[in-house]
Amino acid sequence: MALPQSQRICGSMKGILVRLVIVCALAGAAIYSLPEGWRMTELAIASRDPAALADLRLRGFDRDMAVTEIEAALKADDAELANSFAALAADRKIELPKELAAKVEAANSLAASTKRNLSSFVSGFLYGEPKDGAGFAGATTGDFMIYGDVRDLVREGSRWVRGVESDPLIMGLAGAGLVATAGTYFSFGAAAPARVGSTLLKVARRTGKISGKLADNFVTLLKTGGKTKVAGALADIAKVQRKGGTRAALEGLKSADNVTDLARAGVLAEKKGSATLAIFKRLGRGAVAVGVGALAIAGWMIGAASSLFFFVVAVVSFIAAVLRWMWPGRWLKPATAPRRGWLGGFVRYLLEPFRIRPTPSAG
Repeated sequence: MALPQSQRICGSMKGILVRLVIVCALAGAAIYSLPEGWRMTELAIASRDPAALADLRLRGFDRDMAVTEIEAALKADDAELANSFAALAADRKIELPKELAAKVEAANSLAASTKRNLSSFVSGFLYGEPKDGAGFAGATTGDFMIYGDVRDLVREGSRWVRGVESDPLIMGLAGAGLVATAGTYFSFGAAAPARVGSTLLKVARRTGKISGKLADNFVTLLKTGGKTKVAGALADIAKVQRKGGTRAALEGLKSADNVTDLARAGVLAEKKGSATLAIFKRLGRGAVAVGVGALAIAGWMIGAASSLFFFVVAVVSFIAAVLRWMWPGRWLKPATAPRRGWLGGFVRYLLEPFRIRPTPSAG
């Protein structure tokens, strides 16, 4: 007995239109999610290397931006920042106008820098609040001569005696600094990085250029005896200062939330050198941190891959449905199992045109 011919696999033109709507909806989802999913994939890959992460986020940094930043720095008489942006431009293979390059060179001439450096050195030595490399050299000299740590202990101690809130971070660093200074003398300079890092951390605290989270992290480590982590973090700060300059180190302290971020800042400075300050100025915390959680990254990646997969399946399903509608007599509509859940029903609906069954012969 012959089975009766069923209606076409797609049902009718209505079924084709439904599939077309599904294709359009999934195309919109793919267009929306794929760029962000790709960006998150790049971030996940670059997150292991701070230099690669900075390069990824500086893709939009072009010649016009470089010229604007350098001219603004020169106008503010900030030769160090102008140098850093010039170095960043060179790192990104951006050629600067010759007149601008000449201005940067003139700002760094011996005559222009000597007067500025002398006053900065004296201010850094006396007050421990430097604004540039020369001022930091003065502050470091004061700390190496013990004067700086004694000054800070007396200052914070007097505040405590008067009943005014003192800074536990500066007091702890000043005490540790005295030990580090003694260690530097007796170890012939081996403890110098810790000494430099301690000075930078005090400077950042006094000038407000340290994030609250990082300051709390250091205070906790000092109170709980995490000397190894503190020493490593101070060495990382010193590395940023040595490779990228004092301002870069202070910007790094401002952007970091914990000692792990400082380690990443050290890697960045080691690879980018004098361009580090400009990178921190442009990216802030984004120079050392991805900025989104691992769960968000994974969600976008999975969402983008899923939308692309279902879009491809829907397109092929639509084409197959059209072909079956055009040649209806070759197949019977297959019996479908009960659909359980909307997702299962949706998947079955998309895959239905692919279920080919030849028309049975009469018997």
